[in-house]
Amino acid sequence: MTASVSIADQIADYRRHFDSIYVAGIPNLLNDDGAFLSFLNVLTGTEALAGLLAPTKSPGERFREFVGRYYPAELRAQAERLWDLRNAMVHSFHPGPFALTHHASWAHLQVQDDKVVLNAQDFYAALLNASHGYFAELSASPALQACFLKRISDANGGAPQVLVAQATPGGPHRAA
Repeated sequence: MTASVSIADQIADYRRHFDSIYVAGIPNLLNDDGAFLSFLNVLTGTEALAGLLAPTKSPGERFREFVGRYYPAELRAQAERLWDLRNAMVHSFHPGPFALTHHASWAHLQVQDDKVVLNAQDFYAALLNASHGYFAELSASPALQACFLKRISDANGGAPQVLVAQATPGGPHRAA
């Protein structure tokens, strides 16, 4: 983004991009085939927003800070374990310290077999509500806006980018 674009426009553009990927995309995974991936997407959506909140902190610190600030109270207390879940899912395709389910809101945050249950729909709702809270606060806070601008100007990520791959005539090129 250029400096001539207002902060409000930059926030609106980022939010549209976030909503098109996470808010619109995750509901398509809330079924038997995609539920596990929905959890992974909620975690990466959380990481995306956490990077905007605290771009100078380590990924784990900012993730826990975001959860502790914007997630519902019952999940705020789980911030450390949610970071463990993120790591287990990203690095081992494993639910880590939680039992994961979907279409079972009655089981959300209950303990079964010594594990706290996360229900996919409730977990998605937590991200949705957290994103609403974050973006509302971002539009009114110069301090958060400074963090936002720092993150989206980082060459290693932050700003939305859309890359389009085009097929080459005659198929893919092969190395000689």
